[in-house]
Amino acid sequence: MALIGASADPISISARPLRLLRQHGFAGDLYPVNPKYTELEGLRVYSAIAEVPTQVDLALIAVPASSVARVLEECAAADVRCAVVITSGFAESGSAGAQLQQQIQDLIAHGHMRVCGPNSEGLYVPSSTLCATFSPAVDPEHGYEPDNTGGPIAIVSQSGGMAFALLNHAQDRGLKVGAVVSTGNEVDLTWADYVDYLLDQAEVRVVLGFVEAIREPARLIQVARKAARLKKPLVVAKIGRSEAGKRAAASHTASLVGADAAHTAAFRQLGMLRVDDVDEMLDLAAYFSTARLPTGKRVAVLTASGGAGAWLADACAVRGLALPAPSSEVQTAIGAFIPTYGSVANPVDITAQAVLSGGYEQALGLLAQSRGFDTVVAVATLVREERFFETLPELKQAIREAPAVVVYYSYTRPSPRVIETLAELGVPCFSTPGRTARAVGAAADHAAFLSRMDDVAVFTEPAPAAEQWPEISGPLSERGARAYLSPLGIASPLDRLACSADEAVASFASLGSQPVALKVQSPQINHKADVGGVKLGLATADQVRDAFAAVAASVPPPVLEGVLVQRMAPPGVEAFVAARREPLLGPLVVVGLGGTEVEALRDVAMRLAPVSLAEAHAMIDELRGGSLLRSRADVSALAAAVVRLSELAAGLPPGISNVEINPLLVLPRGQGVLMLDAAVELKGGEPW
Repeated sequence: MALIGASADPISISARPLRLLRQHGFAGDLYPVNPKYTELEGLRVYSAIAEVPTQVDLALIAVPASSVARVLEECAAADVRCAVVITSGFAESGSAGAQLQQQIQDLIAHGHMRVCGPNSEGLYVPSSTLCATFSPAVDPEHGYEPDNTGGPIAIVSQSGGMAFALLNHAQDRGLKVGAVVSTGNEVDLTWADYVDYLLDQAEVRVVLGFVEAIREPARLIQVARKAARLKKPLVVAKIGRSEAGKRAAASHTASLVGADAAHTAAFRQLGMLRVDDVDEMLDLAAYFSTARLPTGKRVAVLTASGGAGAWLADACAVRGLALPAPSSEVQTAIGAFIPTYGSVANPVDITAQAVLSGGYEQALGLLAQSRGFDTVVAVATLVREERFFETLPELKQAIREAPAVVVYYSYTRPSPRVIETLAELGVPCFSTPGRTARAVGAAADHAAFLSRMDDVAVFTEPAPAAEQWPEISGPLSERGARAYLSPLGIASPLDRLACSADEAVASFASLGSQPVALKVQSPQINHKADVGGVKLGLATADQVRDAFAAVAASVPPPVLEGVLVQRMAPPGVEAFVAARREPLLGPLVVVGLGGTEVEALRDVAMRLAPVSLAEAHAMIDELRGGSLLRSRADVSALAAAVVRLSELAAGLPPGISNVEINPLLVLPRGQGVLMLDAAVELKGGEPW
């Protein structure tokens, strides 16, 4: 390993990597490179990478930003295959830094060298004694104790500080971390690239991610699919929830879908577990690095403390977990050795008296082996090591080959030694009711996702070629938008375009003199009702004539295409469907309750496109109004329309950013759907 820019200045960042590598017992050869020195820490210093007398596997670069491109070029000439650039001052610092970063990108695009960074805090792989970082979080002089045993948790972060902070917090919890990667500005290797590699490592069971931006949506899908198939969860914190971080929105979809909501939906669709804080992330890491997944949501609570057991039961119920009573056989067996004031229901409260007589492990075994539960949570006080280790043989017997997963909740501060022993048995331990229930619920939800991952259309391999829709030359009116969308096969009520009051009356007659709506048609007007451009329920020729004058006056003549005379639709439920290209995630499909109240209701579900029919039904079920739709409307037709819109989303031409059908009228069961209004938004343009 070469350390280019290594320094003797003890307070310099460039001095730390060499010291840390030696303090962590790096097993390889170290070659400091800096023309200012001849020796550092007893090692010969070379003036250039070309002078290093052997093949270098990894170069850690800590030189001024203006020199990085030159140094990388010298590394490439010396056949260095990998480099970590910890230097900052690139795209994160403004336009001048972005130009320097582009130089690096241009350089590595034509070579064989792979680069981490720039602006990376480095890499840490304990089992390989590789501590290629300047982070004080792993500095023995700041109290860190190197542990070269590795572990089942990997951390990949776009923030260097958070990468090593998570390592520290994990170790405070007694969790074993096998790799830490700070990806930096990702001029070459990305967050997804590192996750892809780490998923292939046999010792890794769960990957923790801190994400600022997804730069390659297709790679995100690939690694999520790989993680799901390997049953190695991805637990992710994605920043950017605040209003200040959202993209300004003009159309309905953009304002509803903000980037953060889209990321949340995409992560859920791909089986990635999004978390909001460090404790939640580490709780899930504790579970997934230790225990297997449950087969369902049935939970038994075993306790000797009525209060702690009841609190946990409440927390489980809030998380959507089921707490059925044990079978009559199990209740009878447990009732035989607990006091009459105990409880054999759920929670199963065996009382402190039964614990003292050895009944706790016996009850745990009966519940875990009964096949009536997917998870058994043992509520206990684990502060007393003596009691735990005295009964450890009985505990091992109770959980041996049990069909249920066993989890501990210690309502007193647990002994670290006990936690470590439980982890060796595949039993995670948590310290509050809420955190216990959250971890158990997340595990059950993830197991449910894995059982249906074949329904995730974007996981299909190879990905089917999307049908490319044609570009359009300019803005479209509603009628033009509906014509553009006609290949979807979604019907609309009969209509006629009128350019005068007489034509409107004639159109009314040709439509059978049945009640009609009049709607202004203009490529520059999207929200017609907002300008007085819509009149509904017109039942006579005179009403049509008067309404035409009012509607036509809502826009100036140069932008008026005409007035649409459209037969009134039958009763139904108004829905909203859209196809959208989200800049950082790719194509999305959205469904929700629609009409003029769509933004007020804010009841939408979304997915990366395309989606399967099963996914479309799941999206409808997510809506708060999903039960209304299922009780009153043709949900099958709505789901089919969502699938078609998702296929459109996957094939949107570059010039179109958004397509909406609002309202999409969902008729009673068996009667289909009707497209009542539609809009197409050009990329970079105003909605019309």
